[in-house]
Amino acid sequence: MNARTRKGLSLLLSLVVCMAGMFLITPVQAADLLISNHSFENDLTGWTQTFGAGNPNGTLSAVTEQADDGTKSLKLTDNDPAGAFGLESAKLAAAAATTYVAYSRVYVTSGNADLYIRFYNSSNAYISGAFTSISTPSGEWTNIQVKMTAPANTAKVAVLLYSNKESVGTAYWDNVLISKEFTGLGVQVYDASPNGTTFGIGPNAHKAYGVVTGSGSHLPKMEVIDTNTESVTSVVTFPSGTTNPTGVWAAATSTDESIYFGAYSNGRLYKHTAGTTTISDLGQASSGETIIYDLKAGTNGKIYGGTFDSAAFFKYTPTAGFAQIGSKPFASGKNYIRALAYDATHDVTYLGVGANAAVLRFDNVTGETTDILSSAYSGISLPGSIDYTGDRVFVGIGGTMVVLKVTENPDGSFQSVATDAAVGATSHASPEHNGKVYFTNTGKLYAYDIASKTASNLGFDVGGRVKRFEWVTLTDQTGFPGKTLVGICAINNQTYILKYNPQNGMFRLAQVGGAAKIPGDLNMISTGPEGNIYTSAYLTGGIGIYKPIRGDGNDALEEVMHSPITQVDKMGAYNGKMYFAAYPGGNLYEYDPSLPWAGNVNPRLLVSTATQGQDRPKALAFGEGKVFMGTAAKTGAMDGALTVYNLTTGASTVHAGIVNDQSVIALAYFNGKVYGGTTVRGGYSTTPTTTAAEFFIYDPATGTIAKPPMPVAGIKAVTELIVVDNKIWGFADGYLLVFNPANNTFEYFEQKYTDVSYPNGTYRDADLVTVAKDPNYVYGTIKNTYLFKINKSTKAVTNIVTTGADMLTGDFFGNLYYKKNDSELWRYSY
Repeated sequence: MNARTRKGLSLLLSLVVCMAGMFLITPVQAADLLISNHSFENDLTGWTQTFGAGNPNGTLSAVTEQADDGTKSLKLTDNDPAGAFGLESAKLAAAAATTYVAYSRVYVTSGNADLYIRFYNSSNAYISGAFTSISTPSGEWTNIQVKMTAPANTAKVAVLLYSNKESVGTAYWDNVLISKEFTGLGVQVYDASPNGTTFGIGPNAHKAYGVVTGSGSHLPKMEVIDTNTESVTSVVTFPSGTTNPTGVWAAATSTDESIYFGAYSNGRLYKHTAGTTTISDLGQASSGETIIYDLKAGTNGKIYGGTFDSAAFFKYTPTAGFAQIGSKPFASGKNYIRALAYDATHDVTYLGVGANAAVLRFDNVTGETTDILSSAYSGISLPGSIDYTGDRVFVGIGGTMVVLKVTENPDGSFQSVATDAAVGATSHASPEHNGKVYFTNTGKLYAYDIASKTASNLGFDVGGRVKRFEWVTLTDQTGFPGKTLVGICAINNQTYILKYNPQNGMFRLAQVGGAAKIPGDLNMISTGPEGNIYTSAYLTGGIGIYKPIRGDGNDALEEVMHSPITQVDKMGAYNGKMYFAAYPGGNLYEYDPSLPWAGNVNPRLLVSTATQGQDRPKALAFGEGKVFMGTAAKTGAMDGALTVYNLTTGASTVHAGIVNDQSVIALAYFNGKVYGGTTVRGGYSTTPTTTAAEFFIYDPATGTIAKPPMPVAGIKAVTELIVVDNKIWGFADGYLLVFNPANNTFEYFEQKYTDVSYPNGTYRDADLVTVAKDPNYVYGTIKNTYLFKINKSTKAVTNIVTTGADMLTGDFFGNLYYKKNDSELWRYSY
């Protein structure tokens, strides 16, 4: 990529764009050490000639004849064999005993080019410095860097571009940067969208209560939304405890007007009393359960709930506390109760269970349990939602809204009939109003007429996901007379409110003001084709983009963030494009950084493997015009897959079960072959059926697969594979492996980390990278703990960081980027 292209892309990333399907945040300035006018686009502004001023035998000027970053560079010409010339940056704040690295791009045509780092005290008196000098390669842009630990009394640091007294020649300088050895770059992706959401009743009927997902180091927050003003009136942080909540899927309002939330990953129930500023921790709903997936209000203040890991069905009453209903798991062979609905007229609870979906009708009086969902849906993992309204059960499952009519006979027996289905439905159903129920379908608002059994497209774009509908009497009775359908939506990582009035057809979709905002846990880090660092986050997705050593210093705010895109589990660059492999659905997207981000256009969906039973993409490799993607199967299924996508023809092939009952989590392409690694772990919520992971070789030309046996028995996961010097390097549990494709043998397989072990397998662990500036080492992270380097010759491992380091990628200058403290991006410069 040429210099002008890089500059154009960096300018593109600083644009503010906001339109349907696209959301872009303007970058702000500050935690990087920022050298003003670092690429001489403003001529020599901010720089001082500290050597050679007044000497006519040398010139320093900003020119356009060469440029690496932008359209200009500094041209330093030295024609004096006894004179020195130098241009120094402005002084930046620095601290003693901290190591700093200065960088630049330099184009030497003759002579030497010297790069200095210089330290000063608080009075601007020079203390000491260090330099590096290069004369080759000549006639091309190359990297140059110098590193030094700041001496005692340091208060400031500067960079000097220099030609010494012994040198005669010309050099062009561009993109001058400086960094500390370790730099915390702060939050890259944030979330301000709700998951678990409910509406108030009685005097609080105009309020909605939504929970913004937290992260490993940030507690979730409840936001109280006034549906009249479309703004958040208060934010309450969930309480910390022995085990903190990460987020909330489940929310319900009891008949006594209390607000309840079911949390993950601690499986605890929380209560909020409207009008207060606190949330109470009521305890774990069922011992050992990590997620409360849904809550529904019963009669007399009761709350019903369902859980994962063991499909516990429980009720909570303010006077008696928790009580388990039935056995645990509630349904044999199930571990999810994913969705609930309650029919107060018949005192019946409907439970959506899985894996292998079923909808169970439970009579709270007799205890009778019956599956009312057609077996045609049993191949789907889970129902996503269940709502009982208008004498119908609305089941959101597999992108379809199934409508069931359950009729109870005088003798207590009943019949269940599927009356209709709407493909593409993606939200809860609203409460019935005037014989109609509303939901979203393929991004549009639909009305379902119960009597005629027909669904009508109302023509309004919604986007995102509606978390809950309710009928609200708004204060604006002119614009929204009578009752108005109100939905709280998660769109583009933001909280939105939807309003639709059936009397006059008024529709409104607006971003909620003052929404709570929480940093997202980084889920993937990679380097883009233009050199920027890309990140994605768990749970709500989004893409963060950071421009190396030119980003912001406000660690509480993101740099540049794009949405919508769901959680990206793997990404990588190939032939000028960025490829995102996203969950759910095992989707592969292509993104062109030279074009504006536009939802459903750029990035564009290349292939979805959901129809082939795949869900979580964990590996990518590229070669011969193809993208190779490794996936884990859908929830409850075992066979992962290797997908091959042809970028020229658009054809794709999904090789499901390429290794039986295992997931494909590591891939590398070399010399016409794909090298892969698996884990014994199948799809989510499964138990391994095999005892050892596999290393395999796939030949795209013939479709054949070979499985060289690994030298160590019982390995549960091959978590990383990369190409290093024409060989395949990787990690399998805590073992470093080197495989030689020339003779198809493992020439090295030794345990480096005895504390890395995955008895039931894992989806990801180690990351390895190589950088051109340090050709003798391979760098890596492992166990969400260690940042290390490996000597290529001796295979000796040296730990650089020993706490909290995870994921890894490198930038244009060879710096390394990793995740720390769940949501923070850090840089290691060396």
